[in-house]
Amino acid sequence: MKNIVLMIGLLFSLTALADIEYVEDNQAKPTQAEITKNRACFQELITQGCGDPGEDPQQFRSCMSNVYSTLTKDCQTLMSKLYGN
Repeated sequence: MKNIVLMIGLLFSLTALADIEYVEDNQAKPTQAEITKNRACFQELITQGCGDPGEDPQQFRSCMSNVYSTLTKDCQTLMSKLYGN
C-alpha cells in the first residue's frame, strides 16, 4: 500500500508542469524605452557619486538613500522597487 501511494505521488509530480511566474508574452519583455529610462536612472546615481551597485552594494545603498530626494519620480519608483524604501 505504501508503495502504491508513493508511485501515485511520483506519477502526479511528473505530470504537474505548472509555471509559477507566468506572464503573457507581450508583457514579459521590457521595451527599449524602459531599458533606456532605467539605465538613465543608474547613470544619474553614478554622476551623483554613488558608483555602480555591483562594486560596493552597501555604499551604493547608503549613497542612494542620501540622494533619493533629488532623483526623478521614475527613478525613485525604480529604486524603491529594487532596493526598498
